[in-house]
Amino acid sequence: MRIKGSLIVLVIALAVLGGALPAAAGDRPENGRISFGRLDPALGDYSIWAANPDGTHQRRLTHVPSFASDWSPDGRRIVFDFIDDTGKHIATMDPNGRHVRQLTFRPAIQEDPEWSPDGRRIAFGASPTFPDTPGFHTDVWIMGADGSHQRQLTRGGFDVEPVFSPDGRRIAFGRITNDAEGEVAIYVIGVDGRHLHQVVPPTVGLEHPDWSPDGRWITFNIAPEAPGAAVMAVHPDGSGLHVIRRSDNRFELFKPVWSPDGRKFLVGCFDVQAQIDKLCVMNANGRDLHVVVATPDPVNFPAWGTHPPEH
Repeated sequence: MRIKGSLIVLVIALAVLGGALPAAAGDRPENGRISFGRLDPALGDYSIWAANPDGTHQRRLTHVPSFASDWSPDGRRIVFDFIDDTGKHIATMDPNGRHVRQLTFRPAIQEDPEWSPDGRRIAFGASPTFPDTPGFHTDVWIMGADGSHQRQLTRGGFDVEPVFSPDGRRIAFGRITNDAEGEVAIYVIGVDGRHLHQVVPPTVGLEHPDWSPDGRWITFNIAPEAPGAAVMAVHPDGSGLHVIRRSDNRFELFKPVWSPDGRKFLVGCFDVQAQIDKLCVMNANGRDLHVVVATPDPVNFPAWGTHPPEH
């Protein structure tokens, strides 16, 4: 079964078929390794793996149920979420899976961690209760990279998948507005908890916001099972909404993430013919889509790190 995350989509009748998105200006970071979740039949859930951007040299990093991951800006640590008998928590590890350090310990849910551009903070979604509890919801939180100074940013919504802007001053996230219908909106809030505003109105199947490295675009996807399934982009002020690449009868796309240099996307791609989730890479304009990770088991939750600086 494919896991798409708890996100969102739009009515795309107004969307304009997109041209190329500009890559980050100035000095670009060097693209490093990727990480992803791979379903382990013996575990009965996903574990985290890493590989080169072309899919070679795959290495298993975790051996417990674990899902979303993100690379520190210097490429030397990975933050991820995992499940134990008290709930879902957040930890960090080296890129080889060693030196695991748990950061959150509260019961219930802390998930979808994302590193700030300066490496000093981590944003995440959290709930004090479990999904089967009446009134269950999640909020956006931030904390220090060592788990200290945890602070709640949003309240009263159903907020998921936070991601920092490249300048570290704002966070984009999905807000589930109608869970039964799968409607999600994209919001942006300052890291001080102020200036909350809606960027994309509630849309069926919308999910997985990400911020372009140059700060000009917030990208997301409309889930393959929703109307207008596609990878899309919008300016942070809500203008310029357009399609980068639509899902088609060959590949259904989900969870696009930017390469550190802003020139490519790593994206989940459900192979319609093979009936399995793979990972693909495509250019920032949606062209040259090709498979980089194909395993006997479904893969999901892509992340792309920078190349660590030389000592």
